[in-house]
Amino acid sequence: MHTKILRYALGSTLCWLLWLFGSTTAFAASYELRVYSDDIPHAQDSEIELIMSVSQPKPSLTGPNGRVLQTLVEYGYGLGNGWAIGLELPTSHLQGRTKVEGLKAEVQYVAPHSQDHGWYWGVRGDIGYTSTPYETQGGNSMGINPILGYRWSTWHATVNPSVEIALSGPNTRTQFQPSAKIANALNSTTQLGLEYFSSWGALSAVLAQRQRDESLYLVWDEKLAASRLNLGLGKPIHPAGGSVDRWILKVGVNFDLD
Repeated sequence: MHTKILRYALGSTLCWLLWLFGSTTAFAASYELRVYSDDIPHAQDSEIELIMSVSQPKPSLTGPNGRVLQTLVEYGYGLGNGWAIGLELPTSHLQGRTKVEGLKAEVQYVAPHSQDHGWYWGVRGDIGYTSTPYETQGGNSMGINPILGYRWSTWHATVNPSVEIALSGPNTRTQFQPSAKIANALNSTTQLGLEYFSSWGALSAVLAQRQRDESLYLVWDEKLAASRLNLGLGKPIHPAGGSVDRWILKVGVNFDLD
């Protein structure tokens, strides 16, 4: 009974926040607000993941004006032996206009490990074309996302020291975009934790700390019968420095198709 009440309250709060923020703000967060771990489809299983983010950007002469909605739809398929492949389609909605922001193919590998405790590692790679509402021109790129994870007791920590390698477009330098997550399991279906997303600038010339775009999220994860829900509210670490947004709200839903 208490679990049902909690889910209802959180769901009602989420709907209220989406209505409130959607009526007064702009979206500016990256469409791919997720930390990669060992959660991939099993052999011959498939899934659909939907990620939506909304944020209030700081005033900018070059940034987006008005309401912006960014979403990511991804299809994933498990090959077995720790391998999975996928295809992702990002879109945005700005000032009444919907735009496809790119198309990327991905592959992910996670080495055999214990699902209950200890270290694990893996890597996710993607390649394709993407752009954002911030930019006048996108480009082709290849992302490399190492996965380093550790479980102990009811805790789970994951780090992705990710890089984005430009293949074409106006920005030719490799970007360093680390992310991380730490979560504590309250029960068999619910987790609460923190997620960190950032852009440190070019790998060859990392920005000073206050010039980086860094955000910290309070997140709630819930496992349902055939789906998983991730809800997070983020704030910039350097609101007067390199951070783009004043706050960010994200919702992710993962549906098992088998």
